[in-house]
Amino acid sequence: MESNLEQQSPSQKFQIYSTSSTGVTPFWREKYEREAKKYWDVFYKRHQDKFFKDRHYLDKEWGQYFAGEERRVVLEVGCGAGNTIFPLVATYPNIFVHACDFSQRAVNLVKTHKDYLETCVNAFVCDLTVDDLSKEIPPSSVDIVTMIFVLSAVSPEKMHLVVQNIKKVMKPNGHVLLRDYAVGDLAQERFTSKDQQISENFYVRGDGTRAFYFSEEFLTSLFKDNGFDVEELGLCCKQVENRSREIVMNRRWIQSVFRSSDISNYSVSKELAIKEDLSQENVKSDVKESTSRYPSNSFGD
Repeated sequence: MESNLEQQSPSQKFQIYSTSSTGVTPFWREKYEREAKKYWDVFYKRHQDKFFKDRHYLDKEWGQYFAGEERRVVLEVGCGAGNTIFPLVATYPNIFVHACDFSQRAVNLVKTHKDYLETCVNAFVCDLTVDDLSKEIPPSSVDIVTMIFVLSAVSPEKMHLVVQNIKKVMKPNGHVLLRDYAVGDLAQERFTSKDQQISENFYVRGDGTRAFYFSEEFLTSLFKDNGFDVEELGLCCKQVENRSREIVMNRRWIQSVFRSSDISNYSVSKELAIKEDLSQENVKSDVKESTSRYPSNSFGD
């Protein structure tokens, strides 16, 4: 009986993609990193504001953070064409949104949007791994930071710079609302099979843009190590069935809320480390429901 089970078990597993991979060569890894802005500029030149759906689910998922009589100041990191900004401003007229992206084309799309008003939106170009946010936004002035499928586009080695940078402009006990790709998503398996792996859980798409797939442990450590407490964190999974091929594909993303620890607990040495890291980079550079509409697997709604 035991031997029969052993013989049957392989047939119960359906491998959609081959697991063999040699990965991206060092030359191309450096090129994708060095020219990351160019690849995203080309992306927005090609797709304009037609690629992502407006993210109306933010009201459903996190409405309590934006609601209230007191004006909330929001920082939208990686604003793209404004698919987070404009639904928020329309739903919560009492908020002010700072919106940044390191693609000039993306920021231009925001500024030329029919609903863009300087009285409620401040859009600017910023590479959070290099540029000091506090030169654009007053320190300790932001209530909420939204990061929707954006941190995954950053090299994992530089993600701490982004987190440290946003913390400088956040109020004590301010919140980061994050949704991003999770380990185990179907696209991760596809990228691996096509030799598109840059490093562990980090891949390049066919258009040169990149995507990192987060585990709960990695994301928790990243924020805790940089002065944040975890308030909510969970994996979301949606199964997509292809009946003609008789396979079920798993789409996975991670959703979380982090709270900025009281500034008195954030050491001076950590602040100095932030400035030093950003300075060094300047020198070097002299879920509940989602729909994929693009081969690169972007949860755009």
